[in-house]
Amino acid sequence: MSIAAISNDSKISKNITGRMYSTIINVIRNECKKYEYKSNRAISIVIVDNDGNEHAHISMAKFMDESEKLLNSNYDTNNHKEEELFDTEKFISMITGSKDNSDIHFVIQDLQVCMNHELGFSIKSQLGSPSTLLNAGKSTNITYYLSGPAISNEEIEEINAIENHLPRMKAILEKGCQLHYYDVEHQTFKNNLLFLDTCMPEFIAECLIYDILPTSTHTVKDAVLFVSQKNPLKFPGDVAAFYKHKMKVLLTDAALGMTPAKEWKGKYDANGGYLVVKTNGDIVCYHFYNRNDVEDYLFNNTRFERASRTRYKFGSLYRGEDGRVYIKLNLQIRFNK
Repeated sequence: MSIAAISNDSKISKNITGRMYSTIINVIRNECKKYEYKSNRAISIVIVDNDGNEHAHISMAKFMDESEKLLNSNYDTNNHKEEELFDTEKFISMITGSKDNSDIHFVIQDLQVCMNHELGFSIKSQLGSPSTLLNAGKSTNITYYLSGPAISNEEIEEINAIENHLPRMKAILEKGCQLHYYDVEHQTFKNNLLFLDTCMPEFIAECLIYDILPTSTHTVKDAVLFVSQKNPLKFPGDVAAFYKHKMKVLLTDAALGMTPAKEWKGKYDANGGYLVVKTNGDIVCYHFYNRNDVEDYLFNNTRFERASRTRYKFGSLYRGEDGRVYIKLNLQIRFNK
C-alpha cells in the first residue's frame, strides 16, 4: 500500500508531476487501546492489538465494497456504517479515543534512509460538514476597547438589543467607533499566541476586526490582506509576506497540536501532516516533509466562523471600571467546504 504526497497543491487538485510516493507498512489507531492494521498480501486486513493478539481478519474485497457503499451514500456524521462493518467482524468502533490531533498513524518505509517511521496524520474530510481547525470557546475571546464618539449607557443598551451579530457590529461602526486590541481573555491562550510570536495576539485581533466588516468574505487569506494594507505592526519590509507568515504559523500549529486552553510547548501530534478526503473519495496528502505545502493548504482553505454568542459570552458592549467601552470578539477557524 502506498500514499501519494501532493506538492504545490493548495487547491486540492491532483498534480501528477508533484507526487512522491511512500510505502505504508502498517496503519495504527488508538481506540481504548492500540490496534494495528496489517495488510495480508491484498487478501485481508489483519487487526492486532499492542500485545500481538489478533482481533479480526477483514477480507480486502469486503472492505473495499463497504468503503464504496459508504462513499456513494449520502454522508451523514450520524451514520455509523463503518462501525457496523467492524462490529460484524467482532471489532471495536473506528471512533478514536485519542486526545492528540492525529487521527491515524502510518508506519512508513523511508527508502532514502532505509528506515521505517511511525507518523501521525490528521484527517479532514470534505464528505460532511467542514471541520474546525481552531475550536471556539470562552478561551478564544479577545477583548477590545472602543475609541471615537462617546457612547452613552442608553446607546449601549440599544446596540446590545440588536439580535444579530453583524447588524450589531455595523451599528457600532456606523457611530464612528473604532476597535482596538486590549487583551486575550484566557491567559493560557494568550500565552500560546505569545509562544508563537509576541505580535500574534494583536495580529489575530486585527484579523477579527476584518471579519465583522460588512464587506468581509470571512476567509483567512482576505483577512490577512486587509491587515497587510493597514500594517498595524508597522513592519518596514515586505508587509504581505510578514503577515502571511504569521497566519501560517498560527494555522500550522493549530492544525498539528495547539489548542487554546492547553499550554502549548511546540510539540506536534500530527507530525506526518494532513490527509484530505475529497468528495469523490480521492485522498490528498500534505506531508510535513513539505511544510510549505501544508502551510499553503491551510492558508488557502480556511475561514473565520462565528460560534454561539450567548454560549461564549461575546459580542456585547459593556463599560469598564475605567469608564471606557469594551467588547469581546470570538476566534474560531474552520475549513472551507
